[in-house]
Amino acid sequence: MPVLNDIEAGARPLIGDAPKALQEALARACAAHYRLAGHTFDYRRFAVSPEFDTLAAVARSLAEFDCAGLGVGRRLPFWLNVYNALVVHAVVARSAVAGVHAMKDFFSDSRYVVSGHVFSLDEIEHGLLRINAPRLRMGGTPFRAGDPRQALAPFMFDERVHFAMYSACRSSPRPAAYAADGLAAALEDAACTYLAAQVRVADAGATLVVPKLFDWYSADFGGDSGVREFVISRLQRDEDIDAVERRAGRVRLRYSVFDWTLNGA
Repeated sequence: MPVLNDIEAGARPLIGDAPKALQEALARACAAHYRLAGHTFDYRRFAVSPEFDTLAAVARSLAEFDCAGLGVGRRLPFWLNVYNALVVHAVVARSAVAGVHAMKDFFSDSRYVVSGHVFSLDEIEHGLLRINAPRLRMGGTPFRAGDPRQALAPFMFDERVHFAMYSACRSSPRPAAYAADGLAAALEDAACTYLAAQVRVADAGATLVVPKLFDWYSADFGGDSGVREFVISRLQRDEDIDAVERRAGRVRLRYSVFDWTLNGA
């Protein structure tokens, strides 16, 4: 599968502040085509829009952008924006109308060139944003020892990245663009927004029904006890908080089914 931001013969990529240009192009695409009410992204309109053309043009500029110079606090939002841009770009460019999960290689073969290196969605997520963690519990790491791409990863891991990565489906977090300024607050807002829509307290407070993401990546949150603490500390409804407090936090986890259906408008 060819990379989606290949520079065509004779074409000149955009120059200047590539991270800022990417953030702005992605933000405009989300503002124009995503609706939080209903959690839908209008891919048909996006495919023929100036927002798509701008995002694709900015993506081409990433091929020659040297992100090694991004300091602490700037790499994490940059790679989140690369990931989310590649997802919405790939849904259109690869015609993923049946859904990204139905296209078995969507995350492994949807790729961009960034700083002269090729990255798939899987490699951005697990190799960079999760700091070279296995995609599956028993799997290998995306990058082998000595892979130069590891040097471009964010300097620290933040488990809230799971709620800032868009996967173009009904159970996905919302698509968004992230900036270095106010990043911690933006990640917390992304986590709280997702949990408010996905978490349920059941059985009079005895059960927390949580997104499947917590099952797949429980180690990123410190195991089951860490998942409970993460979710309980972000409960928003008073009745849910009271129900859990009556059990002193001694609740079991149940994982909801992840809906991979494309969230097109």
